[in-house]
Amino acid sequence: MIAALALAVALSGSTAVAQTPLLERWYTAMFDVNRVAIADLLADDAVVTLEDLGISQTKAEYLEALDEWEDIVKTANFAWQVEEDATADDTRATVLVCYQFPDNELMIREAFTFRDGKIISSVQTTVSDSCEDF
Repeated sequence: MIAALALAVALSGSTAVAQTPLLERWYTAMFDVNRVAIADLLADDAVVTLEDLGISQTKAEYLEALDEWEDIVKTANFAWQVEEDATADDTRATVLVCYQFPDNELMIREAFTFRDGKIISSVQTTVSDSCEDF
């Protein structure tokens, strides 16, 4: 339900993103920890960068790290929206994601680059320790 609301917000914004269906599939797969779908959405040469942790992962490394994510996500809620005022088109989009965990919440900015309907890059940065401005 939150994902559907987030999609509605994303679609109703002034910037309609051609990649919104891909992003909807991405976040659904991430919160379902659907490894097959995640692997399909990432290009073979994809790189996922977690700036706050100083980590860059290849597609294979990212998929291997999903075991830890699977344990964390069981108790989380989330919502996402395409960031207002950010460039969004067939090749890139920036998304704000609110992660709500039992003991804390985070707002993350995730900058995507796309090629041929696949994610080739994702750079994640913490924006806030609160989703108050989401």
